[in-house]
Amino acid sequence: MPGMMYLVSVALLVALIAWMVRVYNHLAHMREVVCHCWAQWRKATQQRNACLADYTAVFAMLVPQGDPLPRELRRMREDSERSVSLAPEPRWCKVHGFVGGAEFLLRQAVERSMHVAEESPVMRAHESFQRLCSNMADSLYQQEQVANRFNQAVRDYNAALASPSARFLGPVFGFSVADTLEAEQKNTRSTS
Repeated sequence: MPGMMYLVSVALLVALIAWMVRVYNHLAHMREVVCHCWAQWRKATQQRNACLADYTAVFAMLVPQGDPLPRELRRMREDSERSVSLAPEPRWCKVHGFVGGAEFLLRQAVERSMHVAEESPVMRAHESFQRLCSNMADSLYQQEQVANRFNQAVRDYNAALASPSARFLGPVFGFSVADTLEAEQKNTRSTS
């Protein structure tokens, strides 16, 4: 009889360890997907910022002198570059950062500038500027697609963390909730 109790205890211990390993591997995989999507978003944002630098340089020459929009675009691009360089990985907490909100405001400013370009006969006739506008629109679209993938990966990861097993084991293994860019944008919209 003592041998049977020993076997049952060992079997239960093996089952418990297997369960813990399965939960850990699942969360680690999902966290890796979030980190990969974040790296893609950072790369798309840096490419967008490079495109924005060229776009803003020509835009500044074509708008009336003293127009604040080119200065605003330059400042927001520099802030974006700084933010991206300081965020090598996503935020792992419940407090929202400023990256998503700042990116949303930058996108709005670029869209305003593109609206100005559409309304200006001089800008519409400027071939190289029109190519820059097209490149800018493409880079904004690519960045948005990557941001959507990142946000979905974060939602999936956070949902996995909310499962009963992960709620129990996640904190033990050091897993915590990730922030989406989307949630930060909603906060920015509600405050503006």
